[in-house]
Amino acid sequence: MKQDETTAVKKHPVPVQAEPLTDEEIDHLLANLSSDEIEKLLEDVESNPDDTFLPPSARCTYHCEKKPTGAYNRKKLLGYIYDQAKKTPDKIDYVPHVPGVTRGKKYVAPEQEKLLGIFDNEDIELDIEIGDEFEMALNDASTNDMIDLAGIMGLHSMMTQDQYHHAVGTKTFKNEEFDQKLGWDGVTKATALKAYPPEEPNRTDPVEVFEKIRSADEELHEVNLNNVEVSEKQFLDIFDALKENKVLTNFALANTSLTDWAAANLCHTLQNNDTLESINVESNNITPSTLSKLFESLNMTQSVKELKAMNQAAQIMGNKVEMAITQSIEKNKTLLKVGIQFEYPDCQNRVAVHLQKNLDRIRIKRIAEKLAARETSGYLMWPSVMPKQEEEWTKAEEPPEDEWEYYYSDEE
Repeated sequence: MKQDETTAVKKHPVPVQAEPLTDEEIDHLLANLSSDEIEKLLEDVESNPDDTFLPPSARCTYHCEKKPTGAYNRKKLLGYIYDQAKKTPDKIDYVPHVPGVTRGKKYVAPEQEKLLGIFDNEDIELDIEIGDEFEMALNDASTNDMIDLAGIMGLHSMMTQDQYHHAVGTKTFKNEEFDQKLGWDGVTKATALKAYPPEEPNRTDPVEVFEKIRSADEELHEVNLNNVEVSEKQFLDIFDALKENKVLTNFALANTSLTDWAAANLCHTLQNNDTLESINVESNNITPSTLSKLFESLNMTQSVKELKAMNQAAQIMGNKVEMAITQSIEKNKTLLKVGIQFEYPDCQNRVAVHLQKNLDRIRIKRIAEKLAARETSGYLMWPSVMPKQEEEWTKAEEPPEDEWEYYYSDEE
């Protein structure tokens, strides 16, 4: 028995659990490995592209053993790939193609099973328990009550505007005044679109505009060249004549293919003209750098109150240009409206704050002028109250408790 037990022990030895290696022991083993052994070890280890602990060269199992042929040349590489694709023969078609012959099984869509009770013509009764009190209230409710309930539930958002007004109008007006096909009893339909006649093209003649600007026509206060084909020479002549013009106030040049060179001449014109108040150069080909100079030229005379320059060929201006435009606007005390798209919120906020300051400055100046005019007239009153001509006014002898006070002659 003892010999059998000893044999059994030899046949089934107890497994010995080895202690895990420390980092120092692992580093010592890796340091003693040769280059061939390290490459063999990397081949056996499963690569993980997302493992940040492995070097980039060890995250992929594929290793190219070819020697480099030279520096990277993208054009040469694409040409080589194109030549190889042309030289590679097509795969042999073992079964020749015959037009009109269908091989294999044709796909047939499975038949959809009819849902019981939905597509039948029989009426469907929904068994919903809402309580006896609610059921009695709905049964006895009138049309106006149902309209009020639908408004509370937000059902009006599912209807067109005409249907909603017709339904609500039945509460206060007679039903004969409304179309019975609309409202709560009608079928929901989209409102028919109204047909508007096409807008007539702009027939303004640039040559005629140039002659009027050069002659300083007193009736020419506004020029609209929007959507008109104007040559670059005509632009230069108009801008040159505009330097001496003291009548024109509004100038619109939207979608006229205004070039960068012509826009640069417009900047020089704005530096010498102090009567223009509104300029529109939207939808043109002005570059961001020239657009920045355009805003900078407004600070020379500071007479322009509105400048629109949206939708240029270059949609993105960049941080440098936007900051330059913002600084030019902050130096202008007359500009009230600016039509331009900023990408950076800082520029947008700074421009909005400065334009609001300009509006407040004008409002305060206007109120101060009104108060000065009333003080010179000898009557103290609220700014919003003006005396009527047929009424007699008397000046208060003693200062009132409030800041402003006025009296009628017939009052006690």
